[in-house]
Amino acid sequence: MSKPKYVEFPVGINKRYLDDACYELDRETGTLTISFEGDFYNFPKERAPNLINLLGLETITTLKVLTKSVYMLLFFLLILKMILEKDYLLLWMPLFFAGMIFVFVALYLDEIENYYNISRCKKCDREFAYEEIKKPFIKIVSTYDKYEETTTRYMKCKYCNSEDIKIKIDQRNSKSKPKNINKNRKTCRGCGKKFALVEYRSPDIHFEYPNIFITIRHYKCAHCGYMAISIKYDYVATS
Repeated sequence: MSKPKYVEFPVGINKRYLDDACYELDRETGTLTISFEGDFYNFPKERAPNLINLLGLETITTLKVLTKSVYMLLFFLLILKMILEKDYLLLWMPLFFAGMIFVFVALYLDEIENYYNISRCKKCDREFAYEEIKKPFIKIVSTYDKYEETTTRYMKCKYCNSEDIKIKIDQRNSKSKPKNINKNRKTCRGCGKKFALVEYRSPDIHFEYPNIFITIRHYKCAHCGYMAISIKYDYVATS
């Protein structure tokens, strides 16, 4: 388990730079914006063309939908067993691991499909032609209502040398609703008052492909206006 990283916003400071990332906080709305340079995408350059040629894009898309449907069915059966039967533990492990297998298969097929779509050159129309020429720009916006991640990738065709920009917006419903501030109060690092720093909204918890859970918590002082966030990365073993 990793330790959380804290970004502090003392009174009068709404923007901080830390570890090559920019953190900006709107105190009136509680909107948090995080901007940083991401990593090159580890495209399945060898596996994707072979699988596309073998099965075809339409088949891969269909298999992806089917695996996701089976996963949802297994999850529903697991919940149903937990509600209706006392000895559900006998089937919990098989259903859980079967569901996880289908999840990873669906993610793998989604990766293949995504690489096919993102790497086709608009100019010469050749498949698997685009390659990244610099690291992507990533912008995360977290509010009470949404959690939006925008990834901008810079591509160049290895055949005709044409360049293109790929923008992907991943918007999810936020669970960052107002929180009971009477629990887990801490000492404020701004004014030093005990039990003044509160977690004023529920954390943003999101799964980032392929195996990372990101948890962002939001804090503010009930007295002096000091605010802070904590960011925690939990890595899930996949092998």
